Amino acid sequence: MNISSAERAKQRREEAIKYLSLVPQRDAFVAGNMPVILPEPHDSRKETARAKEDVETTMRALGAEQRPRTLFVSSPKEIAMAANGIDILATKADWDGLEGFPCAIDLDTHYFLNTKAALCTSGLPSPKSELIEVGSFSADAKDCCSSCVSHADELCIPEDCTGIRRPWLRDRISNVLDRVTAQPIPFVLKTQQGFGGAGTIAVSSSKELSELKARLSTLILPKLLSSVVTRNAYLNPATLVLSEMVTDIIGNWGLTFFVTKAGACVFLAATQQIMDSEEKAWLGSKISYLAQEKLKKKFTLIMEEIGAWLHGHGYFGPCGADILEAINSDDPARTSTSMYIVDLNVRTSGSLVLGLLKGHFSVRRNLHEATALSVTTKMTRGSFVRELNDEYRDGRLIIVSWSRDVKSNLSYGFVIVGALNAEALEREVAKIKRHASTTEM
Repeated sequence: MNISSAERAKQRREEAIKYLSLVPQRDAFVAGNMPVILPEPHDSRKETARAKEDVETTMRALGAEQRPRTLFVSSPKEIAMAANGIDILATKADWDGLEGFPCAIDLDTHYFLNTKAALCTSGLPSPKSELIEVGSFSADAKDCCSSCVSHADELCIPEDCTGIRRPWLRDRISNVLDRVTAQPIPFVLKTQQGFGGAGTIAVSSSKELSELKARLSTLILPKLLSSVVTRNAYLNPATLVLSEMVTDIIGNWGLTFFVTKAGACVFLAATQQIMDSEEKAWLGSKISYLAQEKLKKKFTLIMEEIGAWLHGHGYFGPCGADILEAINSDDPARTSTSMYIVDLNVRTSGSLVLGLLKGHFSVRRNLHEATALSVTTKMTRGSFVRELNDEYRDGRLIIVSWSRDVKSNLSYGFVIVGALNAEALEREVAKIKRHASTTEM
């Protein structure tokens, strides 16, 4: 699939908004009354001010006892620990610049636990997988050629490289493509890092295999392999995972829980994952509050298995697990199922907020079903709220994160909607999508 440079730039901007604005806002929303450090947008002064106002408006919906104190930094070196009453940091993403800061979890350990290779080698119930290792790493830019030395990004191997790095890159790409080509279809390929389905590619046909190989050779591998240098090679950032595809799926679950310092697991919620039409990208989650006690019993064993593994690595904190429930292929009656962990988010996850809103929705408002969904609209936040004022005022609609992009005049949001039952929830979601598609600004 050919994508124009303009379309690719648009995608990168949307991804930047999602990962640098919407996701941090969503995590801040559930943090509680504590300092929360968010990345400051690297845009114009006007755009930066608007982005900060988006965050503050979202947080003002929370009561003072639940509202976090948001701190914006453009780099970790701006984090003023003592001045803000911070003793230790709990990280979502492990920036290089955090080295030297007191962190709840060792940065290298936290990085490892969030890699796809960690799950593959954990011994936890997951699809049969194998690793594609890089085998070596390229020379540093300073030890290559004049093109590499003068390039703006030292981790990029430029096309006009005349030294040893470019041949190394071609050789590594060829090795990976050979391994991928030999993998029986269907399969799943994963890079080490990814959010919301990014970095996970399912291949179900020869056509999809050809498309994957084209993406690997021109887009994914040149950047991924170039990122492996002397100082980070021990983290194996370019390792890939090839997995068998799970079939006969009857449940796509998002399990969220908390691992205490003593290693105990506190169940938070089991949600149903909402995927795109091709079942490849995560769009949101939905929860049935009245079913949570039953689901807790269903997932206790696998939750405790994950918790014990994490505790063994010294981790404590929130965790999300993406779990597929599938019919056992060796059961002639097709009545028994198995659970397969397909991803571990050893951090706050997208569906965490749903479990924490049980009191708001189910207990106090008798809204026993809820869903989290992404919204893209030409409407401003104010217009969106006015159109859905009854839902917003009654607490049936919550804006968890919102960002207005002044360049495209589009708003991106992550919202939660609650309803009495599943049928009512479908109607509420349809109404929200209908209003979000309006052309009103």
